[in-house]
Formats: sequence, C-alpha cells, structure tokens
Amino acid sequence: MGLLNFFTRLSRRIKGLKPPAAVERFMQHNRRVFSRADKGNSRVPEVLIELNLTRSAHIAYSYLATVLADLSDARIVAYSPVPLKSLKQKLDFYINRLAGKEPFGTYRSFGTVGFFAITLAKKHQKKAASIYASVFPTLKNKWDIEALTIDGVRVGDLIYDHYLMEYKRPTVELSSLEFQKFLLESLGLFVFWDEYIKTHDVRAINVSHCVYNLAMPLRLAVRNKIPVYQATVTHVYRLTEKNLFAYNDFFYFREQFAALPLAVRQAGVAQAESRIDRRFSGEVGVDMSYSTKSAYGEARHARLLRETDRPKVLIATHCFFDSPHSYGDNVFPDFYEWLDFLGKMTEVTDYDWYIKTHPDYLPGTKEVIDGFIAKYPRLTLLPSDASHMQLVAEGIGLTLTVYGTIAFEYAALGIPVISASQSNPHIAYDFSLHAKSRDEYQRLLKNVPYQSFEIDKQQVYEYYFMRHIFNTENIFLPNYDKAVDDLGGYYGQFEPKVFDRWQEDWSPALHASINNALKRFIASGDFRMDYSHFGRATVAEFLGEKP
Repeated sequence: MGLLNFFTRLSRRIKGLKPPAAVERFMQHNRRVFSRADKGNSRVPEVLIELNLTRSAHIAYSYLATVLADLSDARIVAYSPVPLKSLKQKLDFYINRLAGKEPFGTYRSFGTVGFFAITLAKKHQKKAASIYASVFPTLKNKWDIEALTIDGVRVGDLIYDHYLMEYKRPTVELSSLEFQKFLLESLGLFVFWDEYIKTHDVRAINVSHCVYNLAMPLRLAVRNKIPVYQATVTHVYRLTEKNLFAYNDFFYFREQFAALPLAVRQAGVAQAESRIDRRFSGEVGVDMSYSTKSAYGEARHARLLRETDRPKVLIATHCFFDSPHSYGDNVFPDFYEWLDFLGKMTEVTDYDWYIKTHPDYLPGTKEVIDGFIAKYPRLTLLPSDASHMQLVAEGIGLTLTVYGTIAFEYAALGIPVISASQSNPHIAYDFSLHAKSRDEYQRLLKNVPYQSFEIDKQQVYEYYFMRHIFNTENIFLPNYDKAVDDLGGYYGQFEPKVFDRWQEDWSPALHASINNALKRFIASGDFRMDYSHFGRATVAEFLGEKP
C-alpha cells in the first residue's frame, strides 16, 4: 500500500509539471514568433526579468524582454523575486526549472536562457546584520522607518509596505520582534541585489511592482543608471530617479492635456463627463474593470446621517495592508496612523463624523475599523454598501481620503475633498485640497465650518480624461475592456485562458506594431508608453475608439 501511494503521488507530481493546454499553445506561439540566438555565455550582458505567475503580464514580458535583449545584444535572465528559505522551496524551484513547469516554460518560449532564485548566503547575512546594527538604533518612529536609506538608496517605504502586506498588519511597531526580524531579512535582500548588480553586466530590468521589496532591484538599478521598466498587459513605464513609481504620470496631466489638439480636448472632456455620470448611475466597472460593486446609484438604506446643523464629515477608508506608498510619501506613513489622527480630531471638533469602507473591502479591514469605532465613539460607521449619492443628498459637506478616487468623484458632485498626500493622483488639479503636512491638515480640519471652496468641474473632467481615457490600456490587447469581458471579468486575465484570448487578436501586423512602438518608446526616454509611440494621432484614436 505504501509503494502504491508513493507511485500515485509521483504520478500526480509529474502531471502537475505539465502546463495547462492554453499555456502550451501560448508557448508554441511564442516559439514561432520570437527567435533569439542562445546567449548562453554567463559573461554576456543580461536583461533581467522578474519570474512570476501573472499570466496576462507574460504577454507584455515576451515583447519587452526580447526588444530590450536585442537592443543590448544581451541574454534574457529571469529571477524569482522572493528569497528561498527552506530546502523544500529550493528543491521545488530547481525541479520546476528543469522540468519547464509554468512559468519557466513560458519564459523559455520567448528566449529566456537563465533563471536564478535569490538565496542569502552567509556573507549576505553577515553584511545585513552589520547594516542592521548601525541603522536600527537610529529609527525612533514610523516616519524614520519609511525614510530609511542605505548607501543613498531609499528602501524604507518598500520594507514598510511589504511588511504590512505579508503579515496583514495595519501598522508597524518598532518594538515588534516580528518586524525587527523582517527588517533584517529585507536588508539581506538589499545586500544580495547590491552585490548582483555590481558584479553582473545588467543592461535593463523589468519588475512587476514599484512597491514592496519586489522593487528592491529597481531602486538599486536606478542608482547605477540601469534602465528599469514595469510592464503589464495594459501599460509599460520607465522608472528613473525622478519617476520611481509607475502610474505617477498624473503629475504631468495638465501640461500633457494643454499640448493636445483642441478637438481632442473638447471631445475628451465630453466623454469623461459621460463616463462619470455612468459611475454615478450605479453602473459597475466603468474604467474600473477590477470592481465588482458600485459605491453609487440609488439609495439602499433609510436615512443614514443625523439631522443636525453640525458639519458632516465623511472619512473614506483605504485597505490598511495594501501599499500605502503606492505613489510615494503621504502626510502619514500608513492608513492606520491617518485614521488615528482623525480619531483624535473627532474629540476636538464639533462635527458629525462618519466613516465608510469601500464596498469591495479586503478581509481584515472591518476588524481594524471596528477597533477605531470602539476607541473613538464619535465616529459613526456607515454600511459599506451605502450609496454616496444618498450621503451627498443627506448633507455630507466634506470628504477625507489619502489618495482615493473619491477625491474626483465627490468633486464632480460639488463636495470638497481633502487628500492627506502630495503624491495623490489629483495633485495637478485644484478641484480638491492636498495637505502638505500634519500641521496644515489639522488647520484645514479645524476650519471646516469657515471655509468656502469653489470647484471647477471642468478640471475634474480633464483629470478623468487624462487618467482613464487618454492613457490607453490598449497597449498589447487591441481592446482590453472587451478582452476582460470575454474572459469573464478582471481576474480572468490571470488564468491560462488569457493566452487563447490573446491569440485571437494576434496578427503579424499587430506583432510588428507592438515591437516598433516599444522601440520608439525605449528610444524616446518617455515615462509611459502611450498612443504616440504607435503613431496614433486622430481624435478617435486618442479616445480609444475605432476610426
């Protein structure tokens, strides 16, 4: 019986190494359309690409990696971004690599010839311990952690966010042995990448994220003047010392908009207004393909706000664990500190304070919110499915966020919003307020009854056009939204079936268009790949419509 069980388990393991049929078809497709000489010599230049299972992104990786490698006459090398700790993890990595299990086989199909896993040797651990001994005594608070810099490389925000996500903590406590251990491990990762980049001829790197410890090679590459990119199936960004975060092209929206032809600007603003109205009607997924519930639409509850003369303030919460530094630094180091500050403000202001989560809030969020409600009884928790249209109708007079979409949504409804960040997507515009510091934030909050604020809705529509329409997601898939619908929703793009859907769109002409656009983008030095790199210039094409 024992022998039978052994062979049964072995058979299952072997079958598990075989990629799904759709993945196999994608690999066959790649082998047909990408042809690269085997750059097997370890001394030749390298293009590094992160190894992961984000399947839709593999479409982008296949093009970006091959173009970068061809331009640099380099070999493509993939790396597993998370250090392997246990013997089992290391054995699984090497067995799966040898067997070509997904994603190894996928990466090989577009020319990847090398793979490595991050393992921290004794020398890395020893140097990390030395760095830890010198920096930990200098960390006095959470702001010191997020600002932590090693040899001129900012890493504190990456470590901060990775810790919150990995351990599902709402904040960081310096006294926590769990955090101290994680900090030491993170410094080991820094040491590994510092050594690797200094000892290898790395010509370019593609990372999956610009946040978490996944971005450690990004930060070190930027210091060493190595081109870094972040690619998905919807976009490609070039990261530099000036632009360390993908998606931060919002800093340049006003100047980009002003440079567009008048007809494009007028049509874009009109379409933006129409799409925002669709959001407010309760339509799900308007330019938010990941969303499954609407925060707008008709009232779903009896009256929610108290009928008083006091100012009514709404706090629109964020997920505590999901990268507070997505766009850079904010007034507070995390969302927990932000809410705690607001909790204290409830005790010194004569307002009606309300708090509401997003309808799609992540597990663990509600428990933390409940703790704040117990600590600060003047906070009133609203139902997560409450319609913002109802809240506005009942008298919400001010909304608070760190960098949420509610800043433009409430501005479009004529309600003032204060963002607790100078790194928020709306920073280029004046339709909401953007606090620079805790002192300024406190002053703004204490003066709520005495402030008058004019909202230019044309700015709201301009912002929306630049963020959601001009910045096309149709980079690799000719119509991303339709593809997502065909795949059964946003998360379908991470399943093997995305590869079959991609091949439905693929053609030699599309293949050449993507390759040429990537080459123009790389040569341009631009921050984000957009329509211009495809040579599109008509109004319809700017708006993502068929000519």
